[in-house]
Amino acid sequence: MNNKNHDLFPATLLVDVIDGKTYTTSLRVAGHFQKQHRNVRRDIEKLLTDCPDQEFSLLNFEQSDYQNERGKTYSMFKMTEQGFALLAMGFTGQQALQWKIDFLNDFRAKERQLAAIKERYANAMHLIRPHYRTVGEGTEAGLSRTAICGMTGHRSPATITANRRRMRQLGIMGETA
Repeated sequence: MNNKNHDLFPATLLVDVIDGKTYTTSLRVAGHFQKQHRNVRRDIEKLLTDCPDQEFSLLNFEQSDYQNERGKTYSMFKMTEQGFALLAMGFTGQQALQWKIDFLNDFRAKERQLAAIKERYANAMHLIRPHYRTVGEGTEAGLSRTAICGMTGHRSPATITANRRRMRQLGIMGETA
């Protein structure tokens, strides 16, 4: 990723943060992308009509009102960061295209960062409890507890069960394993 400071959800769009969710409005989005507000509202309404997941729509878009400087009331939408991203992905133009490129690059960078953290935790856990890796890999391969005992040197399959339980508690093994 380049060294530019990409602000994918700039402070100029920020309206409020409630329960850890960031909200903006269609009015602010229109200003940021230099679009007419009625066109942004139209784009959101089309998204809401076309969206196959009504729960997503309800969680990420909320119709609201605002008053202009003359006191006249108009409709707008409040939206979460996910709603904003979905809307902005449909925008065209050079600024929107750059935002999409930045979004995708930053998304991939975040994935790599999370994978590196996960790998560091896995490596640290392997140093602390070397047999956890063998128990995890044996479980994922569908091996029996007895077979895993043979690989780890444990004497009792109950020990493998206890290891699996502890690994789930630590978040290094899925619930279904």
